[in-house]
Amino acid sequence: MERAGLWSLLRAAAEQLGLEVRLDALDGGEQYQVRSGVCRLGTRMVAFIDKRADENGRCRQLGRALLGLDLEGVYLRPAVRQFLEELARAKED
Repeated sequence: MERAGLWSLLRAAAEQLGLEVRLDALDGGEQYQVRSGVCRLGTRMVAFIDKRADENGRCRQLGRALLGLDLEGVYLRPAVRQFLEELARAKED
């Protein structure tokens, strides 16, 4: 599946889980390093994704954020489920 289509499906899955997705330039400068990830802002869960990453990188960042959430009982399209399984296996290596 092309990454633009996968990105849309990953965002839809995030929305189902109540996860807000923000594309920001994650640049901590020289004093600290900033990475993509999920955090809680008040009552909202937000995934920060580096907008400077290419489509593949953004998909991987959002995929890792989704892997950290409870996906049980959430319908994921087969392409999304396969992508997340591959991402999880790669993380184990």
